[in-house]
Amino acid sequence: MSWWNKDQPASVRADAVRDLIKLGMRETDAADRDIHSKEFDAAKNAYDLRTRTATKAELTAAHEALRRHGY
Repeated sequence: MSWWNKDQPASVRADAVRDLIKLGMRETDAADRDIHSKEFDAAKNAYDLRTRTATKAELTAAHEALRRHGY
């Protein structure tokens, strides 16, 4: 997004959103099974790592999709 045209939508990469959704589902499912497991820790770390490279628009799109599907 350019600083002189604030109306331009933020960039959203479909593959980034898809990755965030998959990782978010994996983290939630692992937490449902056992929040103190190594599986949960690995899933949480993978999700957190992926969120660091995502744009705000990608994070918003992924969170909305996860919420719509009950995650």
